[in-house]
Amino acid sequence: MRDVRHRQRGPVAWLALSALLALLAVLGGPATPASAVAISRCPWRASTVASGLGSLENLGFDGSGTMLVSRTVGNSGQLYRLTPDGRGSIFVPNVAAPGSITVAGGAAYFTTGNSFLSGIFGSKDGTIDRVDLGTGALTTIAAKLTMPNGMVRLPDGSFIVSRNLGWTTGLTRITADGTHETRFVPSVTMANGLTYDPAHNAVIASMDLHPVSTLAVVDLDNPVHIRTVNLGLFGLFGFPDDLTVGPDGLIYLAMDGGDIVRIDPDQHAACILASGMFGSTSVRFGAGPGWDPHALYSTDLGGTIHKLTPTAG
Repeated sequence: MRDVRHRQRGPVAWLALSALLALLAVLGGPATPASAVAISRCPWRASTVASGLGSLENLGFDGSGTMLVSRTVGNSGQLYRLTPDGRGSIFVPNVAAPGSITVAGGAAYFTTGNSFLSGIFGSKDGTIDRVDLGTGALTTIAAKLTMPNGMVRLPDGSFIVSRNLGWTTGLTRITADGTHETRFVPSVTMANGLTYDPAHNAVIASMDLHPVSTLAVVDLDNPVHIRTVNLGLFGLFGFPDDLTVGPDGLIYLAMDGGDIVRIDPDQHAACILASGMFGSTSVRFGAGPGWDPHALYSTDLGGTIHKLTPTAG
C-alpha cells in the first residue's frame, strides 16, 4: 500500500531516493533472520479484469458482487467500484490520497492522506473514514494521522495503521472510536502492507526500504513476540507492499518490483506466482457473486487489475 504512488517522478529517481531512505532509516528495525526462505516458481495463469484506471493503491470486496479499489486519477483520489465484468463507477469522490480498504459489517473503512509528501514532512492530514455500503454515508473515525498507509481492523473494532516514510515509521494502534492512538511494536519500522491472520490472532506487516525484504508477524496476545520472515532474494528493490492471508492460511504478497509471492513461513519457503507485474500494490482473494474465491486479484500503479488463477497441478 503505497504512499509514494502519489508522486510525479520516474522509476529511477524513486529507486534512488528509496535506497537512500533505506540506508538512513534501517537501523532500529527488528533483527533480520539468519537465512532467507527458499524460493521457487509456481506460476499461476494471469488475465486482465480492467485497465486504464489511473494509479491503484488497494482493493477489497463487499461480498455482494462489487470490488472496491482506492485509486488516483491525476490529482483526484476516489473509492471506485467494479463489477465482475470490469465495469466501474465512482463510489466516493474527492478522496485525498486514498490508501488501504477494509470491509466489515456493511461498511468499508479506508485511509486518506497516504501521500509521499505527508510521510516525508510528517503532515497530520490523514484519516480513517467509514462509508456505509448501502447508503454511501461517510463518517470520519480518526483524524490527524500521518500517512496511514496499510490498515487492519481487529476483532475488537480497533485499527492498526502503518507508515513507511518519514522520521517516525512503523505501526500505530487506534481505538475503535478513533479517540486514542498509541505506538505499536516500535521495532517494526518502515511498515507498509498489513493483514490480520485470524487463525493465529496475529498482524502481519511487510517492511519495505530495508536491505532485506522482510515480513513481521506480531502475536497480538503477546506483541513483544515478533517473528520475522526474510525474503532476501528480492533485496532492497523488491518493495513488499500489501498482503493477505489466503484460505489455505498462507501469506500472499504483492511486490512493487513486479512479483506476486506466496509464502509459507512454517516451511521456510516461498514461491513466485507471477513476475513482471511492476508496481503491484495489493492482493485479495475473490469474494461475493461473480468473483472467483480461488483466484487472487491484484492492483498496480499502472491502473490494471489482474486475476491470477492456479494452473493445473
